[in-house]
Amino acid sequence: MEKSLIEKLRFWLSAEINSRVLSDPPWDSYLKITEQLAREFRTSPLPQKLQEVVKKEAASILLTLMKVRLGKILWELSRGHTPQNVTLEEERLISSLVKIYKIEPYGAKTQDYVVVQFLVPHPAVVTEDFVQIGPFNRGDLAKLPQIDAKELEMRGVVRKFPG
Repeated sequence: MEKSLIEKLRFWLSAEINSRVLSDPPWDSYLKITEQLAREFRTSPLPQKLQEVVKKEAASILLTLMKVRLGKILWELSRGHTPQNVTLEEERLISSLVKIYKIEPYGAKTQDYVVVQFLVPHPAVVTEDFVQIGPFNRGDLAKLPQIDAKELEMRGVVRKFPG
């Protein structure tokens, strides 16, 4: 087992612990770290018992890193910021969390909504604020978030209702 990999993980953990913001990860994904660890263990000259100790150490460091980084990510999101310096796995998580944080409370600003008339029958839609409405028949009127109305209008499904 190459000593530098564990040292890199420890250095990364130290950087995370000593910073309020996410540090720049030395790998772009946790998967790449585990793949590199697996390759090194397969070719390691260390005795089996010592390899087990090193594996536990690496796993412990990774779990601690994930906990610290997830706490920072949630803190950033709760403040309305999009976290920077994230891994691929964290990016996937953040995209879901950002959608949740952007949900407007019921009765969101009326200026963000428009009335549309459906030009063709259309199945139910889930709006950007995660509300399911519909299905719709030709001629039906609906009050939709501006972004959803624009998308449906571009597809020729609705037209903005005058008024």
